[in-house]
Amino acid sequence: MPVFNLPDLGEGLQEAEIVAWHVAPGEHVVADQPLVSVETDKAVVEIPSPRSGRVATLLSKPGDRVRIGAPLMEFE
Repeated sequence: MPVFNLPDLGEGLQEAEIVAWHVAPGEHVVADQPLVSVETDKAVVEIPSPRSGRVATLLSKPGDRVRIGAPLMEFE
């Protein structure tokens, strides 16, 4: 399964906190659709889907802190 990792959010940030998922397992998403909102030291940022496909698994939950480059979700 293709894994989507937390992208580099710039400004030397090393991690972000999951605020809210905008998708659920089994849901079909399209490229650029908002997947998740994360909070950094600077702001809340919406991360878009890098591709179209079906969401297989969300690998973190709201409140979790995720390091840049760590897996966020899997596509089927």
